[in-house]
Amino acid sequence: MFKRIVFGILSFVLTACLLLGCSFFTHDTERDLQQEVARVKSYTITNTVSTDDDDVNKTVEYVTATKKIYKRDLVEYVNNNASNLSSSFGADYKGLYNYAVTMLINVELVTNEVDALIDCGKIEWDVAEQNEIRKNIYSIIDNTLTSIKNDILSSRGQEEITTGDDNVSTDTTYPVKPDEDDEEFDGADDVNKTPEEVWKPSYSKYPGIHGENGDINSLEREAVRRFLALIKQRVKGDFRLDRAERKWLKTKINNEIKAIDKLIDTNGIEAVYPVIGDYSYPMKESKSEFGYIMYYVSGESLERSQKITALQSYLSDSVKVSTDEVVDRYTSTLNEQRELYSSDISAYDSAMSSNASSVLYHPVSNYFYVKHILLPFSDDQKTALSDYKALPEVSSLQEDDQEAMINEFREQLAESITCYPHVNGEDDLTRPMSVDDVMSHVRSVMLPLEANITRADVAFDDLIYLYNTDPGAFGNNQGYIVKYALDDGERETYMQEFADASREMYDTLRPGQVYYKKVITDYGVHIMYFASKVNSGAVALNDYTTPGRLETYYDILEAPIRSDRESAAYTNWENNVFSYNYNKYSVIYEDTFSDLWKD
Repeated sequence: MFKRIVFGILSFVLTACLLLGCSFFTHDTERDLQQEVARVKSYTITNTVSTDDDDVNKTVEYVTATKKIYKRDLVEYVNNNASNLSSSFGADYKGLYNYAVTMLINVELVTNEVDALIDCGKIEWDVAEQNEIRKNIYSIIDNTLTSIKNDILSSRGQEEITTGDDNVSTDTTYPVKPDEDDEEFDGADDVNKTPEEVWKPSYSKYPGIHGENGDINSLEREAVRRFLALIKQRVKGDFRLDRAERKWLKTKINNEIKAIDKLIDTNGIEAVYPVIGDYSYPMKESKSEFGYIMYYVSGESLERSQKITALQSYLSDSVKVSTDEVVDRYTSTLNEQRELYSSDISAYDSAMSSNASSVLYHPVSNYFYVKHILLPFSDDQKTALSDYKALPEVSSLQEDDQEAMINEFREQLAESITCYPHVNGEDDLTRPMSVDDVMSHVRSVMLPLEANITRADVAFDDLIYLYNTDPGAFGNNQGYIVKYALDDGERETYMQEFADASREMYDTLRPGQVYYKKVITDYGVHIMYFASKVNSGAVALNDYTTPGRLETYYDILEAPIRSDRESAAYTNWENNVFSYNYNKYSVIYEDTFSDLWKD
């Protein structure tokens, strides 16, 4: 249920993010859309919190506001999530709309729960959480501005914006290496931590003032002008702002529109961008003149999304796993594996091929780990290679001669590979590099670290994120596992060139070293790194799974125990809190929206 709630709230956020692009409802349907389709009644949430006296607890009561869900909310939700909903419900429109109403109720119930936990201090809602919302609001602003600029360019017959920081897509081509926790602060007092500052958009992002020529600045100013017209229209005449519980926001929005117009007259339209996404929590108490339109359009839903993340963390943090439990899991698993793998090597091989990190006992030393950076052939080069293999003078040769000619042709192609370093998950097209350029950089980074395998492992991971294009190599802490000696009749898991180079590396190098020969397969050039060997015998509970020391076998064994406990915590919360409140305090008025599937 909890995952379903999460999906529903994320869908709700998606709706908010897409509202900027949706068409507005016609006046003749407005009365119909003002009907209530559901309501969450006001109720009291009671939390118990500790006091300075450890033996004394106190109760904190939080009274929720009545939440009304209108037919317009329902129609917007369904329209903007039509693809996902249709794939689940097909032609069952009654089920689809009832599910959508349920999810909108869930949003309100979960928000109530988090608000109560924030109110009593069990969930922190500070600068860090607010900064995430600010960043997401500006992401929506930036993406919308880019869409508008592309509309303008398209109408002029000019090339649209497809790359750079303004790319509409929030997904990157390549993963970005996650920030690692700073262990120096683990367990430190809050007074020793640097307070997080309020996030503001970078000056370099301000539209209309950084263009290299007047045409670019003019385009950006026109995009801002149209964007302002769009969001003003979005809130104009919205009946939901006339409801008693929202009149404060309508007043703020009307005042903001006046403030925006005054700011443009005084400082120019360029001055609007840094203030239009202003956000603080709660917005009802904000002293700023700006930020209320974007709060209504998307910020409020982004705030809800951040709250569901906070609730998920709160429930997870309540889960405890003792050391004794992990030790017991380690001991029993190790004994089972020692008995099984010592008598059945095929069971060991199967475990290594499916989930090697869970193997605690190795009866033999026949495996090792390899990491690599793939510098790929272009699509044209792959086509050229395929065509070359199909030539009669090549395909008719004996296997050894054929292989030699193909290898020579691939080597020639490799000389023409163009690589680009990745910046924020995208190719930096301003910095084309050859394979030799990349190899030279890898060598300069890795050679000084050969005596320190821990640093070498981390450094090569950084290089993977910088240059690699193989999806399976990103976040693969241990690397690809290679079996040194294959059984009779056993087939290679990898391309032969990759497998051969891996075994030569095992024979000639030590873990922590790079294989500086170019390994060329049909995919391109592989820069290979000897990550680690698997030694025979049992691993210790606190041994690291990789030389980079990112996790231990303790972490591996604790994870499923913790996951089961978290699922139980979510189930308990669902049964004892969420489902109770849903059944007692929510009301659905199906008659007011049944025409949506009957027509």
